[in-house]
Amino acid sequence: MRLQSKPAQLAEYLRTAIRGGSLGEPLPGMRVWSRELGVSRRTLQTALQTLQREGLLTMHARGARLASAPVAAKPDTGPRRMRWLIDGTYRHLLHNHHRTFDLLHERLRLRGIELKSEICTPVRLREIARQKSAANELLLLGSLPPVYQKLFAATGRPALVLGEVAPGLDLPYVNTDQAGIVRHATFHLLRQGCTHLKLVHIKSAAIGIKSARTAFQKACREWEKTPVTLQLIATELDLTSLLQAMRRLTNSVTERTGVLVLSPVPIAMVVTALLQKGIAVPAQAEVIALLHSTEAVHLCPPPTSYAWPMQAVVKEITRAAETYFTTGRLPAGGKLLDAELTKLI
Repeated sequence: MRLQSKPAQLAEYLRTAIRGGSLGEPLPGMRVWSRELGVSRRTLQTALQTLQREGLLTMHARGARLASAPVAAKPDTGPRRMRWLIDGTYRHLLHNHHRTFDLLHERLRLRGIELKSEICTPVRLREIARQKSAANELLLLGSLPPVYQKLFAATGRPALVLGEVAPGLDLPYVNTDQAGIVRHATFHLLRQGCTHLKLVHIKSAAIGIKSARTAFQKACREWEKTPVTLQLIATELDLTSLLQAMRRLTNSVTERTGVLVLSPVPIAMVVTALLQKGIAVPAQAEVIALLHSTEAVHLCPPPTSYAWPMQAVVKEITRAAETYFTTGRLPAGGKLLDAELTKLI
């Protein structure tokens, strides 16, 4: 379960007070109010931005005022649209999202919601963040780095994060439990007798990558039965970088080894590199694919897999979109999805 941040806890407290009638006009100024509540002005501002997105209040230069009624989406102002914004720095991730996009597009279309995606440069992301919110538009922020999440959160525009939310922000989200999956996979390999473990992942500033690395290192430290040798192998997704990463991996396999391959690093390239080096898979090196598509793990020999839960992700995004376009509010908090351990035969 994802623990609530301070802004989320404060937002819940103020939400209850507003709906219960115990908080009324005039609202205190930001400085006085933060002092009365015993929180920082930044925490208060983040909580108020959440309530503004829910239509419970509006913010102005000196503070906030209560809305007379929640702001609801108006279906007669134009087509309902979701915009999926993707940081162009990680455009190589797109091959994992094509089928997800296609399925989500179909699900939303049946509900009268248009889905568009855009690969954005940093300049374009900042430009979109500065734009006035369009009527009946919901943003889907695809694993954007913290700096861009903060930009969109500050605007109060309705936005749903696909991925991990930056610390201190209270944005609704749909995410896979990547850290939990990495931890579970690590212990699975350790129980299989692999005391040399390697995590292969993309070189990225994304929050989820940092969480995955931390979960891997922590699980290895917690294993007390035998000493564990661990290695982190980060790579870009261009061919030169991938080949260099494969050489680092295969040259370091000497003992019984467990290899965790986090999407979008191509699982087929890892298995092929090990076999070409004469490393028996899975006898000497057991490979686990983390959050790859089902098709990506159709290999021989087949790796153990924690498949990308596409159906569940699409279901939760669709549910959040329906809620927003019906009520004008996004579901509070978020949904953390798991992936099951499977072994293809």
